[in-house]
Amino acid sequence: MKSKIDIFIPTFNESVHITDAVHNAKTVGNVYVLDSCSTDNTQQLARDAGATVIEHAWEGYARQKNWGLNNIPWTGEWIFILDADERITPALKQELETIAANPHAASGFYVNRLLLFMGQPIRHGGLYPSWNLRFFKRGQARYEDRSVHEHMICDGPTEYMQHEMLHVRCESMTQYIDKHIRYADLESDEWVKQRIGQSQGAQTNQLFRDMLRYRQWIRRNIWPHTPFRPLLRFIYMYIFRLGILDGRPGLSLANLMANYEYMISLLYRDKMVRIEEKKKKIH
Repeated sequence: MKSKIDIFIPTFNESVHITDAVHNAKTVGNVYVLDSCSTDNTQQLARDAGATVIEHAWEGYARQKNWGLNNIPWTGEWIFILDADERITPALKQELETIAANPHAASGFYVNRLLLFMGQPIRHGGLYPSWNLRFFKRGQARYEDRSVHEHMICDGPTEYMQHEMLHVRCESMTQYIDKHIRYADLESDEWVKQRIGQSQGAQTNQLFRDMLRYRQWIRRNIWPHTPFRPLLRFIYMYIFRLGILDGRPGLSLANLMANYEYMISLLYRDKMVRIEEKKKKIH
């Protein structure tokens, strides 16, 4: 019987994760991998695992995913977006199928994500719950235009699912840190766009539609200008959000995220200095 659900997996150099991701996703529906011209064997591994692979040159996180939503030949009525390092649990699979069979279901659904870090589930530090709009009726949702940490906008009513997906980490710690350096670079680009007025993110009236939007507005408009952000991030995660209860993995994550904030600031300042130097040369 034809599945009502298609699984959308965006990838770039995900050879460590992609085989398990496709095998996991196939239990729910047809799997489509949108690959951003990987330089490893991600595409071949995805095909071997049973996915349909489409290659498209990288345009940025939001634009890349929006291109996939608009151009992949979807066959299902519903789409679930899954990162290569995420897994659908059996309980979540059953809930997805129940929703897809309901003609009166909402247009989109937020899914909670549980991070597994250093062999342990992380339930504190502000990292759980972690709600993401990932399941929606085809044609009813799209991503706002941001370089990183993009959010989805749904045209119809949304609800929250009961069961969670897992966020696993199969790469080495070196690869994990390298990925966060890349994210910090993209985030600093977004800050530069904010500073010079080029960001195309959602407008303020949209951001206050719910608490997730409100937090997003705070992060964009207040947090970048807060002094001692790395230290505040550590204190917030480890003390106020009880990351200490996650043991050594919680301490490691709080340190990593504090360093992430520092990297964003450092890269942002470097880029703004270079922009000012260019302006001086022009004048």
